[in-house]
Amino acid sequence: MNSPRRRTRWAGPLAVVLLALVAPTGRGPAGATTVPVTPAFVPVPAASPVREDFDGDGYPDLAVADGHATVDGRHGAGRVTVLYGGPDGVSPGDAGRRAVISRAARGVPGAPVAGEGFGSRIARGDLDADGYADLVVTTAGTRDAVIVWGGPHGLSGATSVPAATAQTGDFDGDGLLDLVLLRPAHGDGAAGTRATVWTGPVRRTGVPARAAALDPGGLAHVGVVGVATGDVDGDGRDDLVLSAHCGAGTSCTYVYRSTAAGPVRTAGHRGGPADAVAVGDLDGDGYADVVVDVGIRTDPDADADPASGAEPARRLDIAHGSAAGLGEGAAWTTVRVSPTPDGPASAGAGVRVGGSRAGALLLDTDADGCADLAAPAPGEHAGGGTFRALSGCPAGAVPDAVPRR
Repeated sequence: MNSPRRRTRWAGPLAVVLLALVAPTGRGPAGATTVPVTPAFVPVPAASPVREDFDGDGYPDLAVADGHATVDGRHGAGRVTVLYGGPDGVSPGDAGRRAVISRAARGVPGAPVAGEGFGSRIARGDLDADGYADLVVTTAGTRDAVIVWGGPHGLSGATSVPAATAQTGDFDGDGLLDLVLLRPAHGDGAAGTRATVWTGPVRRTGVPARAAALDPGGLAHVGVVGVATGDVDGDGRDDLVLSAHCGAGTSCTYVYRSTAAGPVRTAGHRGGPADAVAVGDLDGDGYADVVVDVGIRTDPDADADPASGAEPARRLDIAHGSAAGLGEGAAWTTVRVSPTPDGPASAGAGVRVGGSRAGALLLDTDADGCADLAAPAPGEHAGGGTFRALSGCPAGAVPDAVPRR
């Protein structure tokens, strides 16, 4: 059993940007300086779900996903490396404080398969309400994701769940983590996604307290490729954001507001062809904001001479949360990340992250209560390129902040 202690959690939603914690300092692509990012922690009440502490020692642990890794000679089989925290942080060189989770690991169902992408995405949290965070490892194809269970000795044992992609969140506000499961169709001409919300706690046999289908009509003809959660309306329930391929080479983003009856779709946004979405409080007002990575666009600046041509820029569309949530009439702000040091991210540091399929990422790197926004610069591959940061918080306080409009 856990001894009583104050729990901590990451201040901003984490995606694979956590890889930056173990990135060496040096020179990255296009001459950008690469630096490790130190995440910030803020205390939360003990009743809140345990998010990052897999072994219950009071220190957050780090999970590093690499869906492209070769396992037992099978390229792209994928794995997740876990670095356990301690009073001196994580130590990549300490084999005793490190675990590698793959289909080849003891207790994990299945066997390594080339191209599966096991660990393409990960989620975490205490799903069985035993006081230890668990790790959800998803795939890039159709094979089942798995939940690897936390305990006093760290992560061990795993249970398959009927989904390729999954994400944790407290959708009913009861202090217990729930799980949304997503199974996109695959194959020539295939479309549609089967989505289910599992209400926690989830037993180690893979049985939730209850299960309900999510928007079966709305998701019947789109392929969900990205998922994020956060409290957009400040009501104590996590809201759900999905990005999906919706035809004609574009992606759509769907925002679901969590209610007592379950998540209800309230807003949509068409962008693409990128498939990355992130949720976090960029402006420090207590409401999570939604960031959609629209991809590389040749969009001239509004003040530029049209005859001068336009530099390609990565476009990020942002909708700010509020007590009213995000409805169909939500205003979206566009931020462009330039390929040159003169772009909107000029004050940001480059951070090299390997193995990530993510686009826009959110993390409170300076512990000011506002998530900071990072995105790969144009021309850089999201899996191994340079990420450039824009500071969060009100624009009046931080010159390069993401503005509210």
